Amino acid sequence: MSLSQRYVRVVTDPLKAPPIARYRLATFGPPALFGADADTFLGHHGHHRRRLALLAVLAAAGERGRSRDQLLLLFWPDATQARARHSLDQLLYALRSSLGDSVFDGVNPLRLNPEVVSSDVGAFNAALDRGDLEAAVNEYRGPFLDGFYVDDAAEFERWAEAERARLAGSYAGALERLAQDASAAQDYATAVDRWRTLVETDPLSAKNAAGLIRALVNAGDDAAALQYAKRYEALVAKDLGVAVSPAVSSLIDELRAKTPYESTPPSPSMTAPAVSQAATQAEAAASGEHPAQQVRPRRRSSPYVIWALIALVVIGIAVWLRPKPRIATTLAAAEPSIAVLPFANVSGAREDAPLVDGLAEELIGVLTKLGHLRVIGRTSAFAFKNANVGARRIADSLGVTNILEGAVQKVGSHLRVQVRLIDARDGSTRWSDTYDRELRDIFAVQSDIAGAVARALDLRLGATTLAGIRRGSTSNIAAYELYLRGNDPTLTRSDSGARAGFEYFRQAIALDPKYAAAYAGLARMQMRIASGDDAESHRDRLALAEQAALKAVALDDSLGDAHASLGSVRRDNYQMTLAETELQRAVALEPTNARFHEWLAQQYVATGRSKEALVEARHAQDLDPLSPTANAEVARALIANDRCDEALAQLEKLKFLRPPLLRAGELAAQCYARKTMWPEAIAEMRRISANAGPRGKSMLAYMLARGGRPDEARQILAALLDRERRLNSGAFEVATVYAGLGDNDQAFAWLDKSLDDRSFGFDRTIVVDGLRNDPRFDRFRQRLEGQNR
Repeated sequence: MSLSQRYVRVVTDPLKAPPIARYRLATFGPPALFGADADTFLGHHGHHRRRLALLAVLAAAGERGRSRDQLLLLFWPDATQARARHSLDQLLYALRSSLGDSVFDGVNPLRLNPEVVSSDVGAFNAALDRGDLEAAVNEYRGPFLDGFYVDDAAEFERWAEAERARLAGSYAGALERLAQDASAAQDYATAVDRWRTLVETDPLSAKNAAGLIRALVNAGDDAAALQYAKRYEALVAKDLGVAVSPAVSSLIDELRAKTPYESTPPSPSMTAPAVSQAATQAEAAASGEHPAQQVRPRRRSSPYVIWALIALVVIGIAVWLRPKPRIATTLAAAEPSIAVLPFANVSGAREDAPLVDGLAEELIGVLTKLGHLRVIGRTSAFAFKNANVGARRIADSLGVTNILEGAVQKVGSHLRVQVRLIDARDGSTRWSDTYDRELRDIFAVQSDIAGAVARALDLRLGATTLAGIRRGSTSNIAAYELYLRGNDPTLTRSDSGARAGFEYFRQAIALDPKYAAAYAGLARMQMRIASGDDAESHRDRLALAEQAALKAVALDDSLGDAHASLGSVRRDNYQMTLAETELQRAVALEPTNARFHEWLAQQYVATGRSKEALVEARHAQDLDPLSPTANAEVARALIANDRCDEALAQLEKLKFLRPPLLRAGELAAQCYARKTMWPEAIAEMRRISANAGPRGKSMLAYMLARGGRPDEARQILAALLDRERRLNSGAFEVATVYAGLGDNDQAFAWLDKSLDDRSFGFDRTIVVDGLRNDPRFDRFRQRLEGQNR
């Protein structure tokens, strides 16, 4: 299409012929003003920039126009009133001199005269207003004012960023609707083209990826769907460092079940140039550039860009698509949902980071108390920390409907907290506020934010709940800060980290002996230390953990974390009935806490209730779709349901994690062992054994023994026996190796000892299953069940 054919006509009366403008303003992509012969009349260089900027503002405003005061604030916010008005008059005079006296309609507000200047953005908005989606998408040729900036005009920069996001969202929405209409009409080729355009625009979008996969499947091209799905998984892992969302994951699992991915041929539906283009766009998106842009000058940073990078609290839900004979065209409408992203630490001081992150994390817990609201878990929300990713992309990746962004500045004992609730559909602000408070009032700030979010979303948060939030979990702010430091999830990755967390919780309790949440944290750290490779009795540590968990429940029976910690301790003490009661209580108190659903899924696997385990694991994955542990627990539940191929596909997504998730490697190894693929099982255990301690080494030895390498297994066994003699702990690790070597006499002897030292693990089903046919297994099972009384 030639430039002269791309003239935009603003129609105010559909019964009248539209006026033919003398000039056409292009705003999608690099802006320019073209004359009647398609020559460039105004480019975005030198003094033309501010003229183009003013024309773009008026074009986007349409018939509403812009008041002179609004224009003064956009272009000269720091100038005196007289100087700003003089500058505006000069700018208007220059445009009238260039384009004619009739270029503007009206004096205040100012509007563009459509007979003189038409615009692509005007035509885009008009087409959307009259429901002509085809015409609208044809007008959109790239980001609004792409690569364009104006010196010393921070307010204009802010406006342009917001308008760019709004228009991009409208374009994507129109394309999506056209794709859905094409699918409904069974015009699958057109649907594929539409979804492919969306993917090119935003290659990391989970919604776009799912849409293209569904369209390709409906078009009968399963091979192309799987080809694209594999590349999308790789892009997400590379650029975001996370697994794909459950919506895409379910589609990929279904495709892999239908089409063996090892033999998938290259498909003409996804050519190499198209893939290369998508990869380039994905890299641009990850670096903060718009995925559809061409090479361009970098925009000047404005003060508002800082606030664009602040962390977000988002209301969200991850959509889970169940396998169907034919994949659905559209997703069901999502219920209200929120995900809390890390708040920005405005001061940048490292010592303030635990408080800033803690405020966002605490708000996740607070918002779970809202009825009829799903809250995305911490892991998924914090995956976007320090990521220059737009609100719409975050919302789409997490499957959420709203975003609350915020920033925290701490100066001495004073806090400034700025928050903004964003409608993820169009990027508009639903509510915002600033709180200037003392640090001691932090729980009141949490209560105020929760109440405001509830009102904005038309949800009910009872006065009693709000009062409880305002009252807080402790009256000692120093104890609260210590609790936040101990609650850092990175501490559980190592023995030394767990001991540091234990010390934080211990100090918090010393300052406030009635701090229930700190006792629950202390119980968790005791359990983590008990599972480490130290010189202390595993059984003694579990006893201390149970004591702390019981204290937490006694202090606050309404605290989900207290019941969850107690349930975990009792499971490790083989008190399965009591454990299940506590874990179910935790889930009832905080139904949108993904971690509690993970632990309940583990409980159901341990007690042989595999179908219920998969339901709970899927629920955890829905609530925290980017959580590696939630995805691993889905794999564990699939294994328990004898669905190893699906489990391996699920675990494949976690191989990109660094450091590796230990349980993912062990679960994959167990799957390969069930399939008697011993080289693959050994490779998985070698990949993680260096970081897995005695537990990982014992499983490696089991795989080596079963894989025909008993000498290597016995070398590991000797080290485990020496450790057990020194520490009087780790009998189950020894039993695991003997089971692999086929020495059932020794295996059962050490299994009995593992009940005494509390090292027996329910999660090693491959080891236990191999001993079930031995008559001695029933006696062992009866003894294990006796622990439950």
